[in-house]
Amino acid sequence: MSEGSRGAYGGGFVERAVRAADGAEAALDDDADAADVAAVLSATLFGEVLGYGTDGYERDGHVARFRDDDGDVGVTFAAAASADEVGAAVVAAFEAASAEPSVRYVVAGGLDRLLVFERVDDDAPADDDGIVDADAVDDRRTVAGVTATTHTEIPLGDVIEAGRRGKLSQTLRPGPQIAVAKLAALRPGELAPADRYEEFDTPGERSIDDGDDDELETLVGTLRDCLGDVLAPAVADAQARLREDVERFDDRAATLREAATAAARGDGDDTAAGPTRRRLLAHEDAYADARALRAAYGTWVRGAGRTGFTPTENRRAFARVVAFQLVEEAFLVRVIEGMEFLDDTLTGEAVERFEAFADDAGVDRDAGDLFGIARERLGSVYDRRAPDLAGWALADDGVAEALSRTVWYLDHFSFDGDPERAVAVYDRLLSVADLPRIDTDPADPDPLVPALLDAAGYTSDGWSDGGGDGDAGATDLLDPAVGDGRYLLAAGDRLRAGLADRDYAERLAAVRERLTGASPDPLACRVTETRLLLRLLDDYREARWEHGDYTLDTLPVYCTDPLIRDDDAEPTPAPLARDDYGYVVGAPPATLRRDVADGPVDEAYAEYDTAYYTYDTSALYVERAGDWLAENGTLALRVAGRFRDTRFGQKLRERLPQWYRLEELREVDGVAAGGTPVLLVARRFRKNEPFTDPDEYAPPTYGFAYAEGLGAPSVRRSSARLTGDEWVWDADGDDDEIGI
Repeated sequence: MSEGSRGAYGGGFVERAVRAADGAEAALDDDADAADVAAVLSATLFGEVLGYGTDGYERDGHVARFRDDDGDVGVTFAAAASADEVGAAVVAAFEAASAEPSVRYVVAGGLDRLLVFERVDDDAPADDDGIVDADAVDDRRTVAGVTATTHTEIPLGDVIEAGRRGKLSQTLRPGPQIAVAKLAALRPGELAPADRYEEFDTPGERSIDDGDDDELETLVGTLRDCLGDVLAPAVADAQARLREDVERFDDRAATLREAATAAARGDGDDTAAGPTRRRLLAHEDAYADARALRAAYGTWVRGAGRTGFTPTENRRAFARVVAFQLVEEAFLVRVIEGMEFLDDTLTGEAVERFEAFADDAGVDRDAGDLFGIARERLGSVYDRRAPDLAGWALADDGVAEALSRTVWYLDHFSFDGDPERAVAVYDRLLSVADLPRIDTDPADPDPLVPALLDAAGYTSDGWSDGGGDGDAGATDLLDPAVGDGRYLLAAGDRLRAGLADRDYAERLAAVRERLTGASPDPLACRVTETRLLLRLLDDYREARWEHGDYTLDTLPVYCTDPLIRDDDAEPTPAPLARDDYGYVVGAPPATLRRDVADGPVDEAYAEYDTAYYTYDTSALYVERAGDWLAENGTLALRVAGRFRDTRFGQKLRERLPQWYRLEELREVDGVAAGGTPVLLVARRFRKNEPFTDPDEYAPPTYGFAYAEGLGAPSVRRSSARLTGDEWVWDADGDDDEIGI
């Protein structure tokens, strides 16, 4: 009967249940009464989904009785034709159960709202010491002599409407999804006496590794909703509370520092300041979380280039970024545990055991503390390099409660098996997480990524026969602005494909040694590192099986501003100080000069030759790449094309022919610094030669490809065109008369 459903559903339990309810609603007329609703739901929801055949239940008007596998009545159901009749239906369902001592569940309601109650003993629940659980008592109800607690409450009308709007993973929150999943306990084979029911596990556990895209999408939707509806509000509240602490900390800390300075006596004798310093240290410890918040927030705002946004906008976005990190970490821990790198730690049951143990020991511990332990254990398998933006939030009670709920939601999924499914989940989560400057969309991959690597000549060929084992750095690749990691990941895929016949540990070592990524944005670094790690987990598992003590070293994705050459406060990471890379690739940001943050960053950028007039930062990356590349190394960057015909671009136009031998200039889709971006492919040359007056410099004569579109045919241009004047060219190529 559910063939008349109006939505598009997958094959999982929740999807099938909602499809059945949708079909039931579609099959009923506007004047249907309670008996009609009972007949349709008995045939669809109970029959088709829960598995009760026509001989597995009896119906008398609007009341039905469903039998378990032993033939005993295990469920009673009373239907309601409208929301106003639900109360009467509850009474009728309990009255039906009162005559059946074997009933385990009492169900009442209709297509607007469905209530499911679990029968319990009449005695109030108590622990081993005889102490009654007040919360459990509050949830108990007795009708017609039958005592029960609420098993699940389903807003069925809203659920049906969500199913008609699109995939449930995208339209239905995790709470209603789990409410529907709990109907699985009503299946005939699940019904059991009370002493066996205590062993019943959470119903509806789904595997992300069974090839079912609908189940995968359900997990993605659950992670998205845990991020936006559970964790982000809790993080925002914690952030608001600690902001006030930051202000109090500053005032008191300033006073204590002044007092310590005043108390110091003479050269080499500052012991008089000791008591004040002790108070200052205690004060700093008391406000450690507030200080950590300030450091994390400032790191993200500056690194992500958010100085042009209002404080309110930044705080809201930062709360979401922190919530994402927590969701990501919980997901990654479960994946690592599912692949048997570690025993299970971060589960709902583990949270309960941990809190109970702490309570018995007389200490206060919660899901936030267990999360910290899970982090430490994960560090024994892989030590993260990305900055921690969320550590300050773990001590907050509201965040701990949100983490507990998130972990419980994840308990409904199995993470055993194929890491490629985990890759798919994470990438799809990025596409719906609404994170600043992260635009991953696995359903619509960026065509520029393979085109750029192809144009650079970075392929999977030549690795297995020893390619890259010669000159140091000849095949090493740097992406100095990783974004969501798409270029670094694609390069890693090609590198690993070229080493398919090598040992697993050797392939992992090649990725660590030959690929480097960087960004000042801590979120971009985290996303890139996680995406790369997930893609390496299969090789990592194999390497551990072959070499029991093998540990994957931290992946080379560095959170630093690669445009800052010398920084006394934070030395440049060694990989960013190299000058022998074979490839520099990617799509660096084209931030306009007016949007560059004042202070040390603006001062460092101003030192570049190309930081001229109203420059954008993509020009600076072209200049900086000259430092990183070896002679004849390849540059392949997506940059703002405005340098070709604007005043600011004069300095780059004058220098580009002296730094690089141009191979390709191709307009591509999108917008960069308000104009059309271009793919710039060139070879480093004259690396150790000084800059020559442009009026006196004549580049060697050669031809390069020029095109007005990624898929457009190219024409040949002559290097004679590469002057300080504006590069405004027609669609025709240059002929042999100018030397190509």
